[in-house]
Amino acid sequence: MDDEQRPVWPELDSHDRRILRALQDNGRLSNADLARRVGLSASACWQHTKRLFDQGVIRGVRALIEPRAVQRETAVLVGVVLDRSTQDSFARFAEAARALPQVLECWLVAGDVDYFMKVRVRDLPAFNRFHSEKIVALPGVRQVRTFFVLDEVKADGALPL
Repeated sequence: MDDEQRPVWPELDSHDRRILRALQDNGRLSNADLARRVGLSASACWQHTKRLFDQGVIRGVRALIEPRAVQRETAVLVGVVLDRSTQDSFARFAEAARALPQVLECWLVAGDVDYFMKVRVRDLPAFNRFHSEKIVALPGVRQVRTFFVLDEVKADGALPL
């Protein structure tokens, strides 16, 4: 993305940062509870929060689900090397990877692989099927490197503010 395409982010004041910290901690807070927590009136808090949503600073609010409760206990990091390093091959791979619900996150990276994907499946046989039917069929895949997660040391995803 060149500089002309990059969004211009608003300056975040101390109230904005407190709101962001509180919502990362608990996205289910009511506006009244959020206002109390960050030291604003309910009206001012709503205005700050609405602006943060409208400007794309807050992309969304969702539940963190226990993977074992929904039979997605096995986490796998998958490194993918493409056969070509062109904008078109990157775009085609990215579009296809976004369409796979098992792929929770996908990053274009610099280094020995082109992409890393975080994948969640039920178990090893499910990953074997996913690998052979979906991953190797993604556009431009030349090589796949698989890393099975043995222990999730930190997986809360909160950004430091």
